[in-house]
Amino acid sequence: MSGMKKHADSTDAVNTVVGGGEHTDTNHPHVYGTLGLAAGLGSFLGSGVILALSSTLALWRTGLGLSAAQVGAVSAILTFAFAAGSFCGGFIAQRIGLVRLFNANAFLCAAALAACTLAPGFAVLAVGVGVAALAVGMDLPVSLSVITHDVPDETLKGHLVSRTQVLWSAGILGPYVLALIVAPVGFLGARIVFGVLAVVALLTAVWRVADPRIAGLHREAAERECEHADGADSAAASAGRPLGMGAVLRSIDARTGRRYALLFAVLALFYVMWNLMANTINQFQTYLLVSQHASQMQAVFIGIVSAVMCVFGGMAYGRVPVDGPWRDRMFWVGAAAQVAAMAIMAAGGTMWSTAIAVVLFQFFGNFAGEMNAKVWTQETFPVAVSAEAQSLILGIGRIPCAFASLVLPSLLVPGLITIALWAFVAVAALSGLFGGLVVLLRAEKGRARFGLSEAVSS
Repeated sequence: MSGMKKHADSTDAVNTVVGGGEHTDTNHPHVYGTLGLAAGLGSFLGSGVILALSSTLALWRTGLGLSAAQVGAVSAILTFAFAAGSFCGGFIAQRIGLVRLFNANAFLCAAALAACTLAPGFAVLAVGVGVAALAVGMDLPVSLSVITHDVPDETLKGHLVSRTQVLWSAGILGPYVLALIVAPVGFLGARIVFGVLAVVALLTAVWRVADPRIAGLHREAAERECEHADGADSAAASAGRPLGMGAVLRSIDARTGRRYALLFAVLALFYVMWNLMANTINQFQTYLLVSQHASQMQAVFIGIVSAVMCVFGGMAYGRVPVDGPWRDRMFWVGAAAQVAAMAIMAAGGTMWSTAIAVVLFQFFGNFAGEMNAKVWTQETFPVAVSAEAQSLILGIGRIPCAFASLVLPSLLVPGLITIALWAFVAVAALSGLFGGLVVLLRAEKGRARFGLSEAVSS
């Protein structure tokens, strides 16, 4: 119940924005769309921070006179801070309030990106990148849980969670295009890329706090929680344990008849395998293409094309009805396509085979990838612990990627690269296997998730 009190407390704070509780019409679907966009911009900033650094790192090295060790340190700080933020976002939200953290994250990100934009040397750049990555890492699970928390309709909330992945894809595309536009101005272009992201983060922060429609949705969600609070407390009392993440994991999902611990474990394994594959593609595709005799301009152009395809794939997936069978069918298509993409990359060994593999992966990754993990987590776990569950799964998936990033450059060299790429074919197959298990485990008794009082059993 402590999590519910925190939500209510945070909503009371937001009410001051709309005049201490004056009526705001929040029944129109466009209002929920507004919330979805404001929350989804957190995903845009998440991928945007990663790609902004990736696309400008060489410029920072030249402009600030960084050593090779300092360049590696900045990249490692970003990856580990992102993972740490993903891990602790749900934990912090349970203690200070979901809405409070939702409102604060974008301000923290804006300040950190502004520091990066003006960084005079390595120390400020490293701290700014670390804080920005920590903020967006926390915001990913929190923003998704705000949608789950504030939107009462199961079908609509599934659509809105799916649409956040489209904005994640746009965050991949945006820095690529912007870096290409500002390339002629050299080092100043790196500052412009980070400056634009800082402005987007600031506008997102102000929108989340100042829009009375969003504040009204927070308030209505808190009122719904209060109406069900007594029942949830009674369930906790009768079970003899608090309604926390540990209690949920020891319980059985009433909709599927499966233990939450089993669902959590398989979801986490799916996301670990998929994220290892995706992280390699996103961080090292330019490196792979250049090593296969593509020019820097060709590599950037292929990256832009693949990012556009990623956006289109996310839009296609987001338009599929949440409550029908087609999303599960699309998963199997996406999983098979990703195995094929990794096999083409491993077997081809040329610039064009790698380009085809990257485009295939970026499009079909929307059908059997991070979007699935986010939607499945929000649909599977009770609202009271969904932020914490999302944080744990995102964090578990990103930490192996952080370590992999340290060793992959030494593996993607002649003599080892073919073995490494065939290993990723196996990773893609395991991703499809664990994701398929999630589909089967969740599908037996339907997809809708009940409230915590119904889901937690002895």
